[in-house]
Amino acid sequence: MIPSRIFTLSLAATLLLGCQSNGDDQLETEYDRTEAFTEGVPGGAVIETEELLASVSAVDPAKRSFTLKDRSGNSRTFHAPPEMQNFDQLKVGDRVRAKVALERIVYLRQPNEAASDGAAGLLATAPQNSKPGMLAAETIEVTAVIKGMDTTLRTATLQLADGSERTVKVRPDVEMKTDYLGRIVVIRMTSAVAISVEPQ
Repeated sequence: MIPSRIFTLSLAATLLLGCQSNGDDQLETEYDRTEAFTEGVPGGAVIETEELLASVSAVDPAKRSFTLKDRSGNSRTFHAPPEMQNFDQLKVGDRVRAKVALERIVYLRQPNEAASDGAAGLLATAPQNSKPGMLAAETIEVTAVIKGMDTTLRTATLQLADGSERTVKVRPDVEMKTDYLGRIVVIRMTSAVAISVEPQ
């Protein structure tokens, strides 16, 4: 239903900065995943993070492009659009740090709990005349109704708001009760990206 692996950091940085990149090597990142849940209680939380640390190895002001190189020697060239503020402050040797975090919380909505489907976002960029940087965050909440359960396969069928259905695995420690049928599952996803540039 939701990707189990966070999208690669270099792609996330590309999309959120509004840059385009060529087909050079994939930059090296560090990935971490943490899960938390209460035994016997449906749902839980997953936090995934991916971090990139690379140095600027080339800058072409005329083409508004820059090349990042990681500690393993992999490099990738990015083309910055006009929306990328403070591009002229980027210098060879600057260190770029980018981190993506994705938090996914799933739980059963209580009968009297108010609905809050929707999304909220935040975008902040670096001040004028400083090194390029940004912080972006977004929270999306969707709901689904439990339409069916298969106790043999230990799966549950969820119906989303658009009418489509998804089948998900149920943890071994969760009792598959018939009174869960018709209950609403809340899926809240928060993603955040922080990108900063440090002078050499």
